[in-house]
Amino acid sequence: MNQVQDNPLSDDTYEVWLRGNLRVYAIALIPGAIILCSSAFVLTNTFFVTQLWLRVIAAIVFGFAAVTNTSLLLWLRRPLLAYSAGHLLVYLRPPHVIQVPIEFVEVFFAGQSETQMSRPITQTTGPAPESRNIVVRLAERAIQFQQHPVKPTLGSWEGGYIVVRGTWSEPINKALFRRLNRRLIEIHRLQKNSIENDDDNLKSSGLGDKNCTIASSDCEDHRD
Repeated sequence: MNQVQDNPLSDDTYEVWLRGNLRVYAIALIPGAIILCSSAFVLTNTFFVTQLWLRVIAAIVFGFAAVTNTSLLLWLRRPLLAYSAGHLLVYLRPPHVIQVPIEFVEVFFAGQSETQMSRPITQTTGPAPESRNIVVRLAERAIQFQQHPVKPTLGSWEGGYIVVRGTWSEPINKALFRRLNRRLIEIHRLQKNSIENDDDNLKSSGLGDKNCTIASSDCEDHRD
């Protein structure tokens, strides 16, 4: 079910289409939290005297860990894909959000590729680990959106295809693709109806102006 939330980057609202994998983000926070606590202990300890140079290093490490963890916590609030005001919002290049006009989005389908993550220590040979992905196909006429730099671990964007790696997303299944494509069709249909209504209004306005002109001409003829 799609939910509407406040956009962290603006005062607008957005409709969540694809959430991130909260478990993976939580695991990524653990090393930073350990470093943060360790450096804080060195800075504030009262059990033994710490040399000045060690305190300086601890302060630098503490600041770096604090910024990293804060960034991860903020990113936890953001989806990977969302919709707002006629645009698909793509969150694959932290902290930037890329907006793609929804009329350029054609379909969502499944794909598979390498995770772009480091191998486990126990695995030194063999095929690289793979993940199931979500692929977004864009229209060929969307020339300016055929490729875009993104964070490799989150996905890729080239040749008119946006790839969101499943490692960082919510569980990928058939129900997810049905929901995404159904919502996309609904929005495309609404846009089409809106354009047709605008055309009808323009035609009606044109006929009204023409009738007014004819009526004015008739009045002038009667006066003559």
